[in-house]
Amino acid sequence: MLDKIFQSLNQLLAMDSPEDDEKQRLISENPDATIRALAGKLSTRDVLIVATVHKNSPYPQKELPAAVNTSQPTASRAVERLIDLGLLVRTRLPNNKKQWQLVLTVLGQQIAKAKVKYDQDLRAQARIIASHYSAEELSRFNDFLTEILEIKTKTQ
Repeated sequence: MLDKIFQSLNQLLAMDSPEDDEKQRLISENPDATIRALAGKLSTRDVLIVATVHKNSPYPQKELPAAVNTSQPTASRAVERLIDLGLLVRTRLPNNKKQWQLVLTVLGQQIAKAKVKYDQDLRAQARIIASHYSAEELSRFNDFLTEILEIKTKTQ
């Protein structure tokens, strides 16, 4: 059974590609040609960064790595790419000229709104699936995943 669980987890993790469902929805559900052109250039992490900034804008850039569970260099490269794609703007914090804050552009806001809708739809579907399990079963599964993540974190 453990092998089947890991196979499913690996399939889930491998879904971060230019053709994954999240980006396909950005393309198919948006009439804006600019957004459709961006969808194939964004990783799942990119979309997560846009959504994170959307929730708490302006967003301090130094907090981004922890928020999206990545390293500082990886987050910085993603921010640069998102700035180049016209989704983010980076400015200095008003009260601290040494640190940066991130704000979404209009285009970034459109991507973030599409992500919010996608997540709402996904959660609704997940609620249906979760209804087949008890709260205790779901809690134990979450504990299992948390422990697997801890193992992975220790081996990196």
